[in-house]
Amino acid sequence: MAINQEESSNKTIAKNTLFLYFRMLFTMLVSLYTSRVNLAVLGIVDHGIYQIVGGVVAMFAFINSSLSGATSRFLTYELGRGDKERLKKNIC
Repeated sequence: MAINQEESSNKTIAKNTLFLYFRMLFTMLVSLYTSRVNLAVLGIVDHGIYQIVGGVVAMFAFINSSLSGATSRFLTYELGRGDKERLKKNIC
């Protein structure tokens, strides 16, 4: 029975790998096409401004995600310990 589960697991991994490669290829093709259309519509100067604004938005999204993950880690750790006083200290 363990061999059957291992074969099923290997098939699942192979299928997921193929789906990920397909998704990556599709995303790459869409981004190449949209960047070409975007450059043609906006022009060189406005496209540069668009890229700068997009970079700033991506940077703040990364910072927000990092801080959310760190906050979640500290709160979850104190919940696991069961220490209500330290949990209150982390919240406030």
